[in-house]
Amino acid sequence: MNKVIYFLNNNFVEKDRAVIPVNDIGLLRAYAVFDYLKTYFSKPFHLNDHIDRLFKSAEYIGLKIPKTKSEIREIVLELISINKFVESSIRIIVTGGESPDGKKKGEPNLIITCEPRNEIDKTFYEKGVKIKTVRDYREAPIAKTINYTMAVKYLSEYFPQGYFEVLYVHNSKITECTSSNIFFIKGTKIITPKDEILPGITRKIIIDQASKFFDIDERDVYLHEIYDFEEAFITSTDKEVLPVISIDTHYFNKGIVGEKTRKIMKLFKSYVDSKIWFEN
Repeated sequence: MNKVIYFLNNNFVEKDRAVIPVNDIGLLRAYAVFDYLKTYFSKPFHLNDHIDRLFKSAEYIGLKIPKTKSEIREIVLELISINKFVESSIRIIVTGGESPDGKKKGEPNLIITCEPRNEIDKTFYEKGVKIKTVRDYREAPIAKTINYTMAVKYLSEYFPQGYFEVLYVHNSKITECTSSNIFFIKGTKIITPKDEILPGITRKIIIDQASKFFDIDERDVYLHEIYDFEEAFITSTDKEVLPVISIDTHYFNKGIVGEKTRKIMKLFKSYVDSKIWFEN
């Protein structure tokens, strides 16, 4: 059995040999950023967009990335080639480095992992998922940092209760889920929060593709509005387009995945299958 290969700083290494110091400030203070992508047809999906977002996240928190965008791109392509998975999931992580006192930054560590592609249970796409609201928000929402402390807490609590995701509500406004963006449908309009969110790559694709058939309304969305919406769905790299049948005790479309959501799902699949994104 071939060993899984990762990239650490300047070297391709076996997975079990990819280690960083325990006093890395990424571990001590969650001072690190990451991005996550996967392949279709063995090609990394919107790799350049994910790398761009990684650099923006790092810039936002004042973290320097020790490689150029083109260098990271080539490393990712090489990792996919080396590991030879049918399809891959790739995670690019940049940490603040070894800290002398747990507060100061050191030399950043670049870690790129490659594993067989993560797959969501297909029944969720047919039956939809339930999500739970919490009054909270993600710190520095426009940056994709590794600080998912509260997300892990909430999901550990609510997943056993039958909720697939947790939705943040801040000052009565719906923002985002722990690891996905949210959309609502009403008539010919798709409504989605605009501020205090991570700029999702899948989110942007859906807005671009759906705008051919729907009016897109990016704005503040308040929790009380969910009773007026017909359908809902969430998007992310790992989830793609996932139907939402309920938020808390409120059900959309009588708890059945709606036809408009199914149309959005088909639009995304058609976009992936078209392969027009190969150079993105």
